[in-house]
Amino acid sequence: MAATHQFSESNGAGEVETIPVANLNFGSNDSAELNTTTYPITRGDASFEKYLRAKFTGVFTEISNMKFWKSAGAYVTGEEIKAAANATYAQPSATPNADSVIPTTEGTALSMQSAEGAETIEYGASGVSGYTKYLRLQLQTTGSTPAGAVNTKTFTFQFDEV
Repeated sequence: MAATHQFSESNGAGEVETIPVANLNFGSNDSAELNTTTYPITRGDASFEKYLRAKFTGVFTEISNMKFWKSAGAYVTGEEIKAAANATYAQPSATPNADSVIPTTEGTALSMQSAEGAETIEYGASGVSGYTKYLRLQLQTTGSTPAGAVNTKTFTFQFDEV
C-alpha cells in the first residue's frame, strides 16, 4: 500500500480543521470551501488567509522533497497570491501580509517540512499519519483589479515517497 494525502484547511481562533477540502476559494470570510459569490473580495482588499497542510496516511517509509507552487492560471490585473511555507498557525486575517508571491515553477517551488520541522515525514511504528507544516496563502488585489471573478488557478504539490 502506498501513501495517500489529503489537504486540510484550518480556520478560526480555536483552529477548526476541515479535511478534506474540495476547493481553495479565497474570499472575505474565514471559512473553508467558501462561496465566492456570498463572500467576495472588494477591489483593493485581500482575502482571509488560508492555512493548509497535507495529511499523509497509508503505509510508507518516508515522504521527502515536498514542494508546492502555482502551476497554471493567469493572474488578472492587480492580483497576486502571496504564500509562505512552514508557517505557524494563527487566526486567519484579511490584513495584507508581507509574504512573497507564490512561485510558478517547480525549480522555485516552496519547500515544505513535516509538522515537526524535519525535511521528511517518516512512517511511525504504530502506523500513525503525518502532517506537513502549514502553508499560508492569501489573495491580494489592487484598485486596478477588474470586478468579478478571477481566473482559476492550479496548484501543484509534489513529493517523493520511499
